[in-house]
Amino acid sequence: MDLIEYFERQKQRCERELKYADAPGFQLFEKTPQGDQNVTEQHIEELREARNEYQRMIEYLKARA
Repeated sequence: MDLIEYFERQKQRCERELKYADAPGFQLFEKTPQGDQNVTEQHIEELREARNEYQRMIEYLKARA
């Protein structure tokens, strides 16, 4: 597997997770010393940022090829 293929797969993984995160009622919690903390929006934002970064890497690698 080359780097472009790797980044494309990672981008697809992010897109699948974002699709699940858009489902009604989806919530993600993280255990903290203060109790459960809702990290749904933070997780969604991190997935979007990762997806965009993978896309930038794909474009960069294709431009160099």
